[in-house]
Amino acid sequence: MTDPHQQQVLQLFVRHQGRIKGFIVSLMADFAGAEDVVQETFLVVQRKAGEFEAGSNFIAWAFQIARFQVMKAQAQQRRAADRFSDEVLEALAASAPVEARDDSKLTALPGCLMKLAPQARRVVDLFYEHEHKPQEIARILSWTPAAVSVALSRARGFLRKCIEEQLAEAKA
Repeated sequence: MTDPHQQQVLQLFVRHQGRIKGFIVSLMADFAGAEDVVQETFLVVQRKAGEFEAGSNFIAWAFQIARFQVMKAQAQQRRAADRFSDEVLEALAASAPVEARDDSKLTALPGCLMKLAPQARRVVDLFYEHEHKPQEIARILSWTPAAVSVALSRARGFLRKCIEEQLAEAKA
């Protein structure tokens, strides 16, 4: 049986679950993992309900818990990814390219990414790093899919120009 305060906290979670899930999805790369983190966040909120002060900002409190759950999930994914079997390691080593390649464009990319406007950088990160489709990004950012496509196109153009300029400066 739960006490009235804990019941109130759980009702707040249910009421704001959509916002909490949206926040978690915006921080994670895969939707299946995000759903697991929402459930873990609910369990932590339930366990820590006594720590929540009635009348304070529930969303901020829940977002903080969610952020820690996202970081925990990502750390677990990295540990799991670090454990390749010997067969997988051998296959990866065998498929590695032998010839040298020109990585100058990749070397210039991080500096150019930092020069992007914050919103453009977020759209690029959601698309390339987290592999969200434009429709998903539009939902996350409350934009239209067309606006996401335009932002991606402009960001690509900016990055292309920035990289070319950095490479030209390096040759000069």
